[in-house]
Amino acid sequence: VKILKAKKPRFFIAENVKGILSANNKKAFPMIIEQFEAAGYLIKYQLLNTSDYGVPQKRERVIIVGFRYKKDYKKFEFPLPITHNEKVALKSVIDENANKEEKWYFSDKAVKGMLLVQSKMNKGRVQNLNEPCNTISSHLSKVSLNSTDPVLLINNRYRRFTPLECSRIQSFPNDFIFSSVSEGKQYKAIGNAVPPVFMWHIANSLQKLL
Repeated sequence: VKILKAKKPRFFIAENVKGILSANNKKAFPMIIEQFEAAGYLIKYQLLNTSDYGVPQKRERVIIVGFRYKKDYKKFEFPLPITHNEKVALKSVIDENANKEEKWYFSDKAVKGMLLVQSKMNKGRVQNLNEPCNTISSHLSKVSLNSTDPVLLINNRYRRFTPLECSRIQSFPNDFIFSSVSEGKQYKAIGNAVPPVFMWHIANSLQKLL
């Protein structure tokens, strides 16, 4: 809001998790909208799923778009889904080479420990390769079989996603460089990101107003 008041851009895009709509007994979101409006913007918002826009991930996010001018506000429309009925499958971004590397697999001890607590995997952890992946987060470097983070089941063995696979799930191109930081920091950066292909569709809808 401070930036909007100072810079007064023609329009802006804000993004947040689905839970923002129900936060603080549904009182938080209207307050956020009021602050944007007080800064001089007309607001449109919508809950969108990235899997509807060519991203191999079921990631629901609230997209807020603000407009300084009524003519832009009236003309803008959120992009229509392009893959609503034909999702991009997780298997299209899996690194087959990673299936051969032991470092990505959970140890037998970890699996046995999980099975002592519960008889089967639940909470949707193991991903269906023929569907988009569940939402990936910034702490995938510390993923465990006792969390709700998505994992893979390859040849009856559980393994975590590699940074490259997470990057692809977020729709980054293969040649995108996350610099020479540690794997943990790569996971964090990738998990916190807005999928670029998804955001391209939002930005393209705004570009039509220019």
